[in-house]
Amino acid sequence: MADLCFNSMNRSAFILGDEDPDLLGQIDAAAHAGFRFFGPDEFSIARFRREGGRVEALAERMEAVGIRTFELPTLMVNDDRETTRGEIERLAGIARILRPDFIQLNMDSKVDADVIDDLRRAGDVFGEIGAGLAIEYLPWLPEVRDIRSTRSVLDRAGIEGAGVLVDTWHFTHSGDTWEDLESLPLGELSYVQFDDHPALESDDLVTETLMRRVMPGEGVFELDRFCLLLREKGFDGVVSCEILSSETRGMALEAFAERVFTSSRRYWP
Repeated sequence: MADLCFNSMNRSAFILGDEDPDLLGQIDAAAHAGFRFFGPDEFSIARFRREGGRVEALAERMEAVGIRTFELPTLMVNDDRETTRGEIERLAGIARILRPDFIQLNMDSKVDADVIDDLRRAGDVFGEIGAGLAIEYLPWLPEVRDIRSTRSVLDRAGIEGAGVLVDTWHFTHSGDTWEDLESLPLGELSYVQFDDHPALESDDLVTETLMRRVMPGEGVFELDRFCLLLREKGFDGVVSCEILSSETRGMALEAFAERVFTSSRRYWP
């Protein structure tokens, strides 16, 4: 049975602005719903710290309720070398406390030799902590926008412990084919982010992905086929549940976490 991770991005400070993401409340709600893993996003962690919170307090709360950090979103690796290197060091300080299995990262620029060098630097820094790199491709990015382009970057970088993060949203709306997913070696698949979505209403993919996702089984994604293909490949890793939706963003935390867990568990029994 695949373990499920609760991803905090639906109430991330990245989306909410001045509203409190309530990371401690999200940890409690995730544990109460049955999740064994948690993915605290770094935007909300940064806000938590600005308001006087300690990263150690997040780790202590997770330990108290019986869950632990699986993923740490999000590191940006791009052609702004100074910012990239600063973010690597900042997130490394958080990772040393939370001990995630993976650092989720995006690459939102063209990938030249300097970007590859900084990606290797991230691999070295987080590898020493015991965390792998999970590259999440996004269909609107200039280069790292599908499974094939992500694998190409991984091949160029040659980083031990780095792999592809496949999100059902981005898989469905990128140029990926089922053959691309089938040909992705299990050893190059870091983990899965899981969600569903109705038919697109616009060409604005960023707004669609942040505001209109739905619970698994309530949209148009071919989730049964997706899950079957991965199980037949031998995937038994952790599945991160990332439902981003303006409609659910104001729900009580426990009710939201329970709906996410129940709807996702049907696909990952």
